[in-house]
Amino acid sequence: MPETTREAAPDVVRTEAPAPVRPVRDATRNRARPTTRDTAPRLSFLVVGTPRSGTTVTQRLCCELPGVVMPPETHFLHLFAPGLLTRHAFPLTWPEVSDELSRFEALPTSAGLRLDRGRMSDLTGPRCERLIDLFSALVVALCPPPCQAGPPPVRYGEKTPEHLLWWRAMTSADPALKIIGVVRDPRAVAASHRGVPWGIRDPGELAEEWAFDQRSLCAARHRLGPRRCLVVRYEDLVADPAACRARLADFLGVPPAGPAGPAGKGAPIVHPWEWWKARALEPVTPDRRDVWRGVLTPAEAALVAEVAAPEMAAFGYLPDRRGRPGHGGRTGTCGPRLAARLRRMRALESAIAAQPGR
Repeated sequence: MPETTREAAPDVVRTEAPAPVRPVRDATRNRARPTTRDTAPRLSFLVVGTPRSGTTVTQRLCCELPGVVMPPETHFLHLFAPGLLTRHAFPLTWPEVSDELSRFEALPTSAGLRLDRGRMSDLTGPRCERLIDLFSALVVALCPPPCQAGPPPVRYGEKTPEHLLWWRAMTSADPALKIIGVVRDPRAVAASHRGVPWGIRDPGELAEEWAFDQRSLCAARHRLGPRRCLVVRYEDLVADPAACRARLADFLGVPPAGPAGPAGKGAPIVHPWEWWKARALEPVTPDRRDVWRGVLTPAEAALVAEVAAPEMAAFGYLPDRRGRPGHGGRTGTCGPRLAARLRRMRALESAIAAQPGR
């Protein structure tokens, strides 16, 4: 989704004799003056990663920083945008945007989101040019409006782990957009998945998806560089949340927070029905870093380490191959979940390619 850059023509200073009087025109028409799109609040960053890697607690630390606000997960890009791109070609008129917003609000994952339609209309205007503009406006319109008694937010962020798949399209469309990628030991991720109803139970399949996600994150870090891509290791976060919060503040360009207050400062970042995220709002402690040892069998832990060994090494995780299964490792094929995910990615890339410049 490449960005369509528009450069304003420079002002020209003329020294000739005055020209005959002509009808008055807007003398500032060609100047590089701010537009509504330039000055309106916009999405600043995404928090992404494999689900159950610590993205919610990272979101919490971000929201404890002055001027940073985030809504609950939107799932907009990975659940909704592919269908939208097949139904419409950008730009969209406001009636089309309004119709798509109704579809979005009907998603089960949108239950509890509070979308300000009036603010959304102000942000998109009568014509929404690109998907990134629609997504950005949606995120801002899902956040609480600025409080008159305090300074307005300066950074709007969004956290849906699966939006990692969209990092390339989104950062290409918006050269200012930043990525915060969260990574966690895949054995701990596999153990955590067993505690949620939608989790991946097969440790081999989980390891495949984890490895794929970390390759995507490595690619983002390499392409975007340290100014636009920050990698947060869950183990480092829980060991020293204050230091992690300071890193996030520096990356986002906001002042560091004081002593941590209530998560989100009154703006909810999780829904009441997302009971599996409750622990992320409690005091941060390192006591769950190695809980996977009591959840996975030695053979299951060794299988995860066998499948994801290169990616684990890239992020500083040392595989423990005790109990290693003899048939482990990569075979050149992938499981059905990852194969389906790859098919969705290819369909997504095709949909984006069909709308160049959007």
